[in-house]
Amino acid sequence: MRYGDFYALDHINLDIPRGSWTCLVGPNGAGKTTLLKTLLGNKAYDGSIAIDGIEAYKKLRNVAFVPQRPEIPVGMDVSEYVMLGRARLDGWGRESRTSRQMVHQMLEKMHLSGMRHQLVAALSGGEMQRVLIARALVQEPELLILDEPTSALDLHHQIATLDHIESLQKSGATIVSTMHDITLGAMYAERIIIMQKGRVLLDGPSDSVIHSPELKRAFDDRISIHTLDNGRPVIIATRNS
Repeated sequence: MRYGDFYALDHINLDIPRGSWTCLVGPNGAGKTTLLKTLLGNKAYDGSIAIDGIEAYKKLRNVAFVPQRPEIPVGMDVSEYVMLGRARLDGWGRESRTSRQMVHQMLEKMHLSGMRHQLVAALSGGEMQRVLIARALVQEPELLILDEPTSALDLHHQIATLDHIESLQKSGATIVSTMHDITLGAMYAERIIIMQKGRVLLDGPSDSVIHSPELKRAFDDRISIHTLDNGRPVIIATRNS
């Protein structure tokens, strides 16, 4: 995928298993968000992006996308905005009782019930992020694409939100996300792809990628990996000496 003569994505060759959670990591400008938008068909590309052998843009899919910088709808409250996730099934304004109940339950799970009638445009960044994810989850997508889904959330809401996404994955959905917090990425994704300068530096199981020299190299050797007593890895940025 190019901007003029600049290759934003170059020689990408990936096979994403159905029902898996794949996390893209890498420094700013590595091509992570561009790859997500290309998967959505929002960017022109050379080569092929196929689902079950059919070129992606030719196949209707139930795909949900949670962007970093959403367009904020004017005059729509939280409940209405989350209900948009059911519009593909019911049609806007024709929501079934099941859909209304699902939205009600999702608002409770995401701790949004108390602001259901607040205008979306008036929400904080963290509240807006939870609303975006709630809308995506009620859609019950086959493929959920998330661009930094926890960047604006406090620690409590990060874990709760990722737990909800994991529940969707366990029901059969395929998850592809970017995450700056590599520790959280390794906690939830079975697979991590390290990107650098538009290319895939390493692709493999999270537990092996997290301890790889390629991960340190992608971040100019400015990170260190530590293992907790329970075996869980923690990635910490280091300062220049």
